[in-house]
Order: sequence, then structure tokens, then C-alpha cells
Amino acid sequence: MKKIKVLVSLLLLLVFCYCCVNRSLPLENPAYAGSEKCQSCHPQQTALFKTSDHFHAMDTVSAETVKGDFNNTRFIYQGDTAFFYRQGSRYFVRTTDSTGVKKEFAISYTFGWQPLQQYLVKFEDGRIQVLPFCWDTREKAKGGQRWFHLYDKERIAHTDELFWMGINQNWNYMCADCHTTDYKKNFDLAGDKFNSRWSESRVSCESCHGPASGHIKWADEKDKSVPYKGFAISLAAKAINWKMDPVKQTLMPEQVIPHDTLLETCARCHARATRFSDSYTHGQSFLQSHLPATADPVNYYIDGQIKQEDYEYGSFAQSKMHAAGVTCINCHDPHSMKVKAVGNSLCTSCHQPAKYDGTTHSFHKPGSTGSQCVNCHMPVTTYMVVDNRLDHSIRIPRPDHSVQMGTPNACTQCHQDKPVKWAADYFLKWYSEKLPREKTYGELLFAISRYIKESEASLYTLLENKAYPAIIRATALEQYGFYTTNRVSNAVMEELKNENPFLRLNALRALRNYPPENYSGHVETLLYDKVAAVRYEAMSLLAPQQARLSEKDAAQFSLLVKEYIQQQEQLSHRPDGYFNRAILKNFTGQQQEAEQLYKTCIGRFPDFIPAYTNLIDLYREQGREEDAKKTADKGLLRNPGSAWLHYAMGFWYIRRKEYTSGIRELEAAAKMEPANADMTYGYAIALFSTGRGTEAVQLLEKFLRGYGNQRLILDGLISIYQDMGNAGKAAAFASIRKEVYSE
Repeated sequence: MKKIKVLVSLLLLLVFCYCCVNRSLPLENPAYAGSEKCQSCHPQQTALFKTSDHFHAMDTVSAETVKGDFNNTRFIYQGDTAFFYRQGSRYFVRTTDSTGVKKEFAISYTFGWQPLQQYLVKFEDGRIQVLPFCWDTREKAKGGQRWFHLYDKERIAHTDELFWMGINQNWNYMCADCHTTDYKKNFDLAGDKFNSRWSESRVSCESCHGPASGHIKWADEKDKSVPYKGFAISLAAKAINWKMDPVKQTLMPEQVIPHDTLLETCARCHARATRFSDSYTHGQSFLQSHLPATADPVNYYIDGQIKQEDYEYGSFAQSKMHAAGVTCINCHDPHSMKVKAVGNSLCTSCHQPAKYDGTTHSFHKPGSTGSQCVNCHMPVTTYMVVDNRLDHSIRIPRPDHSVQMGTPNACTQCHQDKPVKWAADYFLKWYSEKLPREKTYGELLFAISRYIKESEASLYTLLENKAYPAIIRATALEQYGFYTTNRVSNAVMEELKNENPFLRLNALRALRNYPPENYSGHVETLLYDKVAAVRYEAMSLLAPQQARLSEKDAAQFSLLVKEYIQQQEQLSHRPDGYFNRAILKNFTGQQQEAEQLYKTCIGRFPDFIPAYTNLIDLYREQGREEDAKKTADKGLLRNPGSAWLHYAMGFWYIRRKEYTSGIRELEAAAKMEPANADMTYGYAIALFSTGRGTEAVQLLEKFLRGYGNQRLILDGLISIYQDMGNAGKAAAFASIRKEVYSE
């Protein structure tokens, strides 16, 4: 599993509600004081906090904290038996280790509280690993009070990348930041070990409010001249007036003021993100230390609904609630995390019940499942076998979109015995006159993803209309930057100046699809951006052209390279740390260092395919073909199912004019990843080069029928048909290319 985190989200409760502005202040050497220092002055908040999942995010092992049955209990998973037992006050599990041998492991920490609890094992090198066996803490009547495996019916062998002792189940990197307070990973590259430190094994008061030493001093002196009562930030809010919209029958703010300080405080742990630095400062953009994911098609459906765990932020950032200035604590008590009202009463505190809490709105009987707001607007997806998560995009359910796009919808999630068209017909009968006239961002993303005539225009519309959520526009920049028409190019350049750092970041990513001359003079200023993630992305984009930088920009570039290398060294408990350093070393002319880093990466992480393929490319560029072959052989011996290694091997043979072997390898790669345009294109070009042009165009045309008019495939067809003397076919595909990509 990826990071295991908890939740927060949205709405409003009073006509006069609150909305935060960004408020932070540098504070000299603030120190963490511990939650116990807060209790005497804040007993009510402390009492609520102790009932929260935050309070139980992690704990040391004891009879009070362990919920699982360790009374000589056995659990059988895929024929493999785990044994849970106690020895005095200590807790143990006997299970398979990374060599496939059964061993005894002491449990060091509990992890989570409800609806499941996990357990952590600490090793001598400082690693803390998450066991795959979870205790279902729900009532027995609800299916709980049992052991289960995190991956349920999926077989995770000791050689699998998701095995519990591997890097993807490493607590120090994957989980710790959001289950402790004042966490420092402290990876020791030279010793290849962790010296991780934290002040509290839970999400404490200071996790959100920041170090409290200044506040404690303020509490003693009550100096009114001290900003934010001694904290570096304020999570307090500015009172604004919420008025009832007579048409919508919903409370709306007189002025939308983004609640950025609080929202980004929550987003630090409630966003699907990668932390690249231990240097987190409360009140700053969390892009100073984290790289948040977009609503990409791996983790989300094309219309933005959650597919994989998104930890709420990515969904909520899409919502109309977020656009109106609503934040997590409008619905959730910030200390207990519980919602502030039960059932529809939470929603009707802002949305008038006369309009929304009745059969005229839901067309379901009062009190029924279908009459509950969350069941339609926040459908549940279950993760980690038993953990139900609500989709916080708070969207209108659209079964009519399901018919068109194949996306899920709340209606047939409940009415599982009915076809999608049945739900769509009723939905349009009841609500068609009430639907927005403009296209939803889901419709636009769907059109963009299909490689059709409307794709480029849909992308331009999405980027130009600032009313669409920033996270969706950022997603479009990241995923579909290959539409490079003049007007899209101009829209991308405009986003480089956007106040939202997430949009600046993904505009830079989009520019990777353009030749350097297109963005020269536009990106250099972002080397000095106030947000670290943006600075490093600009540095990465400019790395191949560093020799063209001015003296001033070159100095800033070198400073960023040094910082980035240090950060990646701290990430070298994973292959990324070596791989990213190697790429940068190669770009900056240090090929020998790059080679060594790739080789070290392969030695430590022999299943990390990109290290092999990049090293093969490095050897090819240097004319070291035998070294390239040895690297490919080594990779395929370890990873025979890797399409990219077969692809690299195929072109090694082609370069040596061993066409039979080369085509065999390229065919294997294309069959392993049939949706990959590069694989199909490479195989087709090899076929054509050996006189098998008819097979080549058949292969490329089949790809278009299955996966859309991708530009690389169209280019292949145009080129091959031209060389075959079939001007008509070449012109037909050139026309499609021009229609889709407006070129």
C-alpha cells in the first residue's frame, strides 16, 4: 500500500462563518514542546483530540494500544501461515522474511486505530517496516475482529516489490511524516541506514499548529504585540458574511477568500504527494517540501473521481466547495476530526432543507439510503479491504457520463442490479433542465484523452477558463502537454506566471514537449521561484541547455543542482535517489559519475528497470555497444518480462544489422505493452526497414483503432506510406494529424 493516512474535508455551518487568509511569520528557532504542555490551558480541545484518529495514528506497543489478537493466533494467507503471540508484555509475529524463511519479529509500534490497525517492526539499520497483516477493529457483527492481509486475495510473494520488508512498505519514507510529529527521516547514505527521529508518535497539536515554544512563552507573558500568540502561523480565520442565494437556496460568501494556510496544513498529509525534503516549515506552501500528484489517470478516473487512494485533498480541490472558500474544518471538528452534524443536517446547514432534503430533489423516500446527501454526492470507495473513503469532490452524480465515458456513478453503485442506461434515463428525466450548460471538466478531459478533432480545442478551453479547478488544469498540463499548437503554447506560457505554484510546476512539465527555443527566456526566472518544487523543475528543464544560461542564471542553476543532489542523496534508500542524480550528472556533462550511479542503483535495486535502460542509452551514446549488451542481458536475466529491456535489446540488434533477432525483441516488447505507442512504433519501423511494409502499416493502423490517433503512430504511417509511394494514404493520415493536432 502507499502512504496510510487519515482524513479531513469541507462545508459551512453558520450564516457568519470563517475563512482563512495566508498568515505566517518567521519565528526564530521555534521548538516543539509536546502535547502534554497544551492540556492545562486547552482541556476541551485535548479531550476532543484524544478521541481522534490523529491521536491514535501511531503508538508504542502495550496492552492498551494493541487491538489485535496476539493470543497464539494463526492467520493463513495464500497457504502461508502467520502466527501471532505474546511473551510477557512483548508482542511477536512469526512470518516469512525477504529470503522466504519463517522468522520471529517483535512488534515495535501500533499503526492506526480504526477501522483497522497495522503493526510495525523495527530493524537494526533503523528501518521500520509495515507488516501486511491487519486487525479489523470493527465490531464482529460488521465483519470485524479478525486478521486480514492488506492485499486480500492478491498473492504477494517475498520477491514481490510490495512485500512487507521491501522499500514500498518502508515506514520511514512512506508513512512516518504523517503519523508522527516533528519527523526527520535522517537517512545516512554512507552507512546505508536510518537515524529517524520524531518528538511524538502521533499527529499532535504541533503537527498542525507548529512548534509551540513561542506560544508557551506568550501564554506566560500575554504580550499582545506578539503576532499569532507566539506561533509562527495562524490557523484562525477572518469572519466573512455568508448570504443565502435566493435561487440556489445555498449560503454563498460575499467574498471568496482562499483558506490556504489551513488547507495546505491539512494537505501536507491529506494529499497524495511525495516528500523530497525534511525541511518543512509551517505556513509555507507544502510544495516547498512535497510534490503533490495531479488527478492523473492512474489514481483517478478521467472525470476526476477517485480510483486509488487520494487522501481527500486531490478530490476536494476539484469541488465547488473549495472554489467557494469552504475548507476541512467547516465540516469536521479540527480536534476530534468528527463531522459537526449527523446525516443530512450537516449539508442542510448551508443548503436549504426545503429545497434539498426531500423527494423533489433526491426522488427517493425520506430516510432511505438514496435520500442521504453523501450517498449521491460523496460515494464510497473501499481501500485496504475495510476502509471506506468518501469522494470529497462532492460532485453531481452523472450516470449519463458513465454511458459516454465508462466512468463509475453513485446511482449504479447503489442500484447494482440495474444497467447504466437505466440510471442515465431517469437522471436526465429528473435533472436535465438543471444541469450546467457549459461542459464539465470531465467531458473536456475525456475529449482531450481520445485524440480526436475536439481534443486540442478542449485542452485550450480547459486551460483558458480559470473557473475550472486548478488541480484539473494542472492535470491537463502534465498529461496532455503534447498538444503544442500556438494557442495552447501561449496558454502554457501564461501558467508560468500563475500565482498557484502547482500550475507553475505543471506548466514547466508541459514544456518538456517543446523544443528549447520555444521556452528560452521564459523559464529562467523560475530558477528563482519562491517555491522549491518549482525551482527544481525549472532547473531540471534547463539542464540540457545549461551552457546557454547567463552568468547570473548559471550561478543560480549550480546552487540548485547542489541542493538537489543533497536531497536525492537523502532519498537513496530508494532507487529514485541514485537514478535522479545520475540523470542530472549526465545532463551536466559528468558521464562517468552518471554511469557509476546507474550501476550502483542496479546493484542495490536490481528490479528498477529505468536504471538499466538509461545506462544502456549512456553506453550507446559513448559507442560502448558491448557494455550496452551486457547491461541489457543482465536486466533481462533478472526481469525477463520487462518490455523496455526487450525494446532496448531489439534496437541493439538492429544497430548491428542483426534484424531477425532485433525484430524478435521488438515484437516481444510491443506485445507486452500493446498500448505503448513507442513500442509499437519501434517495432513497425523495424518491420518496414526489413521490407515488411504491409505488416508495419497494419500494425500501426491496428494501434490507432485501439488507442486513438496518437501523434507518433500517425507520423509513422505518414512516413511509411510516403516511402511506399502511396500518396493517398499518406495524405489521409496527414489530414487526421492536422485535424487532431491543428498543425
